[in-house]
Amino acid sequence: MKENYSKKTNKPQTIERVTKKRYSLLTFVLLICIVELGISAFHNINKNIHYSSKIRGLENRRLEETAKNEQLKAQIKNFDSDATLESITRNNLKMAGENEILVIIHKPKDNSDETKEQELSFKKKLDDFLTPKLNLFRTKDRN
Repeated sequence: MKENYSKKTNKPQTIERVTKKRYSLLTFVLLICIVELGISAFHNINKNIHYSSKIRGLENRRLEETAKNEQLKAQIKNFDSDATLESITRNNLKMAGENEILVIIHKPKDNSDETKEQELSFKKKLDDFLTPKLNLFRTKDRN
């Protein structure tokens, strides 16, 4: 009878061990799932914040572009009159209207080629003068 009793007590212990292992495995899986859910929630919140800031920026840009569009429309309405178009064309094409005198003032051309050559020669002379002196300082610093 003792043998039967020991067999009976042994079975519940093995069942308890198996169920404990199953519960610990299920607990571990549940913890992994909770961690994954937390990470994905964090990423979703970050994306939401990022996209909402982008939306705000684009809305501000749209408002600016709408205001600029309205200004351009107003300018187009101003250019529809013949007087404004005539004055713009006269200024650009250097023409005079009736009872007007056209005065064109030419600016003297700067001899930029000569000044550029002078600057380059000066820079070359300065570089030739300073290069040996700079090399002396560089070798002293390394020693």
